[in-house]
Amino acid sequence: MNTETCAYCGDETDMPFQCNYCKDQFCPDHRLPEEHRCVKLSLIRARRFGQRGVVRDGGRGRRGLLGRIFGRRQ
Repeated sequence: MNTETCAYCGDETDMPFQCNYCKDQFCPDHRLPEEHRCVKLSLIRARRFGQRGVVRDGGRGRRGLLGRIFGRRQ
């Protein structure tokens, strides 16, 4: 049987899981990136979500929510 050592806790496991981000082997308890504090996860999240800001004003030159619902112009 294929026995691997968890890269996070060091326990041996018969059913290792490979992280999609860092490619290390982990036990079932630490298989998720959040559970083994994957360093690659924070880098990927920063790339995907860090470049876009949240637009809260609905865009410039557009009517507000109530104006769009009731058809009133500003």
